[in-house]
Amino acid sequence: AREALAEASDGPARAAALGAVIGGGFGFRGDPRCYQEQDPANSHLNRVLERRRGLPILLSVIYLEVARRVGLPMQGLALPGHFLVRLRDAGGDLFLDPFGGGALWGLGDCERQIASYYGEVSPELTAAIMEPPAQGAILARILRNLKQTYLALDELWRALATVERLLLLDGSDPGELRDRGLLRLRQTHAAIEDLERYAREHPAATDLGEIKSFVRELVGRMAPRN
Repeated sequence: AREALAEASDGPARAAALGAVIGGGFGFRGDPRCYQEQDPANSHLNRVLERRRGLPILLSVIYLEVARRVGLPMQGLALPGHFLVRLRDAGGDLFLDPFGGGALWGLGDCERQIASYYGEVSPELTAAIMEPPAQGAILARILRNLKQTYLALDELWRALATVERLLLLDGSDPGELRDRGLLRLRQTHAAIEDLERYAREHPAATDLGEIKSFVRELVGRMAPRN
């Protein structure tokens, strides 16, 4: 990549060169089947590097890390339902789609992606959505993808492990606190503690009735053992 970028004279040429090396030369690109298949390998960086296939966000991480090492000012772009990378350039931002083998997107393409999920939105909201995500936010999105995969596969202990990692990133996240309690099937005391804390700290939660009912059920299961 460094050799290819040395020959690029401007932002568009640098963006095209990076896509040509990673997406073209090395063959990193998305496989549409990954949206139908529940395969954790699509969210594991080591497996994505081996297979050169994965979810958009994992492929984007590879682009971001290569760009960082060669001194290219590139950031993530967390669009709804898709993840891109953005090259900051004096002539305007450039967007690459790692899932598409490094294909270039325009601002209009990004706006259409946003509209496909949220409908027509204000320029202010569009600008907020297109703010570059922090590294922690990227990691959290990867973990949430992995969590959903494990839930779909009914591998609940692996799903619990991803929730534990999400809570390391943000221990105050109410949804992950609730989900940890629901997934602690063999840790009844800990499950009750999580769910009672969730109920205590979020009294306006829409699922509070269901959570309290589940806690009563857990307490009832423990009673014969006491």
